[in-house]
Amino acid sequence: MDSNLERWRAEHLAKYLWWVATGLKTWQVDGTGHAPEVERSVGRIERPGYLLVRVMELPAINIPRHTLRLWRSDYKSLLEQTDPAIKDEWAAFLHRARWSSLWYYDSHHRRVRAANEHRGLTAWTLELARRAEVVRTDV
Repeated sequence: MDSNLERWRAEHLAKYLWWVATGLKTWQVDGTGHAPEVERSVGRIERPGYLLVRVMELPAINIPRHTLRLWRSDYKSLLEQTDPAIKDEWAAFLHRARWSSLWYYDSHHRRVRAANEHRGLTAWTLELARRAEVVRTDV
């Protein structure tokens, strides 16, 4: 996969998860039961949920606008496998009062680059991007 595309997706996924943490977005519930697995929380079964993420186009490097779906179970699974230090950094990031980009488009070099402030989270967000599925390409 194109690294610019993967990084651009990682930026959008992180932003949507920050919106979930701040209450601006919520996980959608899958009523059809087509989720990758049944999600369980303490003492009850939780209906499978997902987050639809609209990725903005970036014409300068041929990234089309498209939509990703991240299953809550995939997100939780990744968190469970994550190093505690990265998990703590992610939790602190999600509880920031203002959005701060993890990735940005560098127009001079025509590539998506990591923001210096969050270097520890960049590899983790790339793994997050690999777990999301493309549900459609918008025209």
